[in-house]
Amino acid sequence: MKYKCQICGREIDDFVGIAHIKAEEYLLELILRDHPEWHEKNKSCHKCIDYYRKLVKETEI
Repeated sequence: MKYKCQICGREIDDFVGIAHIKAEEYLLELILRDHPEWHEKNKSCHKCIDYYRKLVKETEI
């Protein structure tokens, strides 16, 4: 079974859903660690989000 992630919009298989959620939570933690003034509701450019997603992917969460 698949569902659409409300954060990134990707189609996720149910059996890897928890890992996906944890990766997205980690992404937010990384951004906030480097930029504590940032808030999720604020807009961010795709280049910055892609940079942090790459960091998460490289850690193979």
